[in-house]
This record gives sequence, C-alpha cells and structure tokens, in this order.
Amino acid sequence: MGVKKTMRITIETERLLVIRRATSVRGWCELCAAKADMVPLESAAELAQVDVETLRHLLSSEKVHLWQPGAPVRVCLNSLLKSISKKSLERDLDERSGISTIEH
Repeated sequence: MGVKKTMRITIETERLLVIRRATSVRGWCELCAAKADMVPLESAAELAQVDVETLRHLLSSEKVHLWQPGAPVRVCLNSLLKSISKKSLERDLDERSGISTIEH
C-alpha cells in the first residue's frame, strides 16, 4: 500500500475598510464599554453586506450594538466588525468542511 501524502494550503486575505467621517460619529458604547465609531444603519448594513432588516434583527439580539436608542439609528462599529469577522470565520469553516484538508 502506498504512502498517502497530504498538503495544507492556507490563504490569507486582507480587507481595507474606509468609512467617511462625515457619516460616522464617535461615542461611548455601553455594551462594549469603550469608545467606538457609530455609523448609520444603512451604512452598517452595506458594510456587513446584509439588508437593513437583517441588521435590525442583529440589533434586537444584541449581536450588534445600538447607539442612543430613540435617536436616529446608529450602530457600534466595533460590534459590527466583530460580527462580520465571526460570520466570515463561520462561512470559511462551512466552506472548508466540504473540502478535504490536505496536510504534510
């Protein structure tokens, strides 16, 4: 019986995120307990590549943080980026599960 050789391939990507200061406001996020940029709901949905209703669902489940309830809806950028990052990792894991891992 032959020796089975395997190889692992790792692909790293980077994302550059540019947010116009005119649309973001710096403020205190109670849930993060930190200062964060707060972006309008529509901008946050665009950044997360989801529709506004999906983002509203994330806000209600507190996966993404709402800033100053009652005011125009703004989203904590820190929590949004963590959510996007986690979603991206979960998507990568799902995609990888369909591909056999190759190791040395």
